[in-house]
Amino acid sequence: MKDTEERFILDNFINSIVDEIEEELTEYDHEYSYDVVREIVDGYVPIYNVQVVEFAHKLDGEDWSAIWLGESPYEGESIIRQLQINIYELLLDKVCSHEKIRKLDY
Repeated sequence: MKDTEERFILDNFINSIVDEIEEELTEYDHEYSYDVVREIVDGYVPIYNVQVVEFAHKLDGEDWSAIWLGESPYEGESIIRQLQINIYELLLDKVCSHEKIRKLDY
């Protein structure tokens, strides 16, 4: 049951990001829509060390592996910064592959 709850939380998190992006892109005219998507996703990445670790700890399966074991192109960064980068990339991938975002012409 716990795994299902954690998965459900991530799905809700992604849906919140998608809803914000959808609202922004449909209500306002943006010349560089992909930049808006990236900026909004970036705003959802935890910034405080404890929040980064807690977020990464709540994930499971492939998502957990992507965060904790994923390679970071920024060698020499702290582990927290690497986790943040991996969280950002995971969220961006999930948001961009979401059906609502794919339907938008961005």
